[in-house]
Amino acid sequence: MHRSITMSQPVSGRIGLGENPGGKPCFMNERYIHFGRTLPEEIADAMQRIGKLGICYPDGYYNSLVEKYTHETLPYPYIVKHIGDARIRRHFLYRELLEKPGDLLDYGCGTGDAIRQLIRDGYPADRITGFDVNDASIRLGYDLYFDRHDMENRILVAASFPDIAERFDIVYSGSVIHVIRDEQEFLAYLANAFKALKPGGIFFGSTLGLDDTAMGRGMHGPPRMMRRCELAESFEKTGFCDIRIISEELPEFGRRGLDFRLWQFCSGKK
Repeated sequence: MHRSITMSQPVSGRIGLGENPGGKPCFMNERYIHFGRTLPEEIADAMQRIGKLGICYPDGYYNSLVEKYTHETLPYPYIVKHIGDARIRRHFLYRELLEKPGDLLDYGCGTGDAIRQLIRDGYPADRITGFDVNDASIRLGYDLYFDRHDMENRILVAASFPDIAERFDIVYSGSVIHVIRDEQEFLAYLANAFKALKPGGIFFGSTLGLDDTAMGRGMHGPPRMMRRCELAESFEKTGFCDIRIISEELPEFGRRGLDFRLWQFCSGKK
C-alpha cells in the first residue's frame, strides 16, 4: 500500500449508539452502549469472543483496557459490541467474494475485524487494504488481537480519503454510512467509493436504517437513518448500478418496538 498519495474529500469521524437506563436507545449516551450494556461489559465480552480464537490475555489486561478505552477515547464505542463477531460474514455476498477475490478496500475499517475475518476465511491478505479517518478503533483492535505487526501495514489512517481512482475491484462499507451526519460528507463518501472502484467493481456493505413505513426520524439512533428507497436513490445518483438492498433481521429492535433495519447492500460500477 502506498502512503505517499494525495489526500482529498474529508470524512467525518464515527459516532456511537447508546441507551438510557430506562431501556430506550439514545444517541451518544455517556454510559451505555446498547440496551443497557456498558462499555466495560462490552470489552469483557469482546475479550471472551476473541479468546475463543486462541488469544490469551495476561493478568490485569482487562483493567488496563478499561482504563485506556472510554467514551472519551473511542469515537464510536458501539463498535466494541461486534469485535470478534465480524458482521461481514453474514452479508449475502460474502461467500461469493471468498470464491472470487479481488483487490478489496475496507472503507471505514474501524477495528479491522472485517479484514481479519476475510483473512481467516482464506481471502488473500495481500489484496486487502483498510482505511479510516481515526486510529482509535484500529488501536483497540491491535490491543485485543495482539497483531499490530501483521495488520498495520494493511491499514491507512488519514484525515481525508486518498486521491485514488479505479484501484479496487471491491469496496466494503461496514456500518459507516449511518454515522455520517453531514450530507455533503455522505455524498463525498459515496463518490470516493465509486471513484476508487475499477469498472465492473462492487460496492457492498451494511448500514443501520429505518423501515420503509417508519414515520419520521425519531430521536434515537445514529444520525443517518435511511429508508431502503433513500439509500437506493443515493447510490443511483452517485452512478452505481445493479443496486440490491435487503434487510438483515435484528429481533432485538422489533421486540423494543423500534422501526430500525440493518440494510445489507450491494451495487456495481459499469
